[in-house]
Amino acid sequence: MLTPLRKGSEYHHGDLGHAALRVARSLVDREGWNALGIRRVAELAGVTPAALYRHFENLEQLRGEVSLQVRIELGEFMKLRRDRVKRSRSKVMDAILRFEALGEAYVDFARKHPRLFEVAFLHCDEKPVSEFSDLSWELLQESIKELAEVGHLDRKMKAAAPMFAWSSVHGLAVLV
Repeated sequence: MLTPLRKGSEYHHGDLGHAALRVARSLVDREGWNALGIRRVAELAGVTPAALYRHFENLEQLRGEVSLQVRIELGEFMKLRRDRVKRSRSKVMDAILRFEALGEAYVDFARKHPRLFEVAFLHCDEKPVSEFSDLSWELLQESIKELAEVGHLDRKMKAAAPMFAWSSVHGLAVLV
């Protein structure tokens, strides 16, 4: 049963689209993907379902937006971790440490937010990972390029390395 709209809801100042995404993301983080519904998000945001339909065509569009938001969050988490790596005296070691930081951040995000991580790649328009213009994928490609430039990765492996690295770290993240 839906509760009446209440004062102090998430929505105000005409920013329902963003407020609904915050509510939906929080709901998925707490209760999982199956808890996400237009009525539930509307109730938690303090608006009617009809109001949400002005911002999202249907539940699938809302889910797609949540999935995209989580991928953005994952990429930002990885970038922050990579950028915190302290420089050493060796370009090779710097490249290795930044590469490791990306992988560790990916796994840490999955451990800290298992329900969000689970949905990060659910709505990707059935494109292969290599076609995403995701920050996390771009960071991995930059890191692989850096490893090749400093001579730590055979240039012949440069094209295949991102997919190998991604599948390895993703598999580990899913298993832990």
